[in-house]
Amino acid sequence: MLIKVLPVGLLSVNCSIVVDEESGQAMVVDPGADFEKIKGALEGYSLAGILATHGHIDHVGQVRSLKETFNVPFYMHPADRFLLNDPLWHGFERQIGANLPCPEPDVELQDRMEITLGKTKLRVIHTPGHTPGLCCLYIEEDKILIAGDLLFKGGVGRWDLPGGDLRALRNSLKRVFEELEDQVLVITGHYEETTIGWERRFNPYLRGVIS
Repeated sequence: MLIKVLPVGLLSVNCSIVVDEESGQAMVVDPGADFEKIKGALEGYSLAGILATHGHIDHVGQVRSLKETFNVPFYMHPADRFLLNDPLWHGFERQIGANLPCPEPDVELQDRMEITLGKTKLRVIHTPGHTPGLCCLYIEEDKILIAGDLLFKGGVGRWDLPGGDLRALRNSLKRVFEELEDQVLVITGHYEETTIGWERRFNPYLRGVIS
């Protein structure tokens, strides 16, 4: 299994390309911007699907471009449908070059469902709070969590945008830190990666949330 992490757009969204090296199948996660950059990173692989960890426009801005080019299914939790074409701030869709309207999901993510990519298995963990439908992807064999905007290095996802819920966010964080081991690598929604262990020890937002 190979993961290419491409920072895309003004907000440096981490677009992850998960590749099953044996089959050459790939999944694009959070294609928020920079379609040509993403397309170039897919050369030599067979795109099997597009997945959004959540419906914010900076994470789904190029879903339409990828679907129109590769004709593959789009995966997302149905609770975030209402966000798909919400610019969040006036003119933000133009700033980030989003190709709207974003299509509706073809496949609805559900908690604990498993997505198979060749021999690579991605387990869905529904972690609402930042948005109602935010989902993380856990690749257990490689101990990697693609966390979307649930968790950042030294921070957590904001809860003051449409659909945000602090209580749900705290419950989701508690669950993730109970279920995953310290050595799990976390690919965050923006900026640098981290580990469950580092966040458990140093993240000030988790005080009182995890034991």
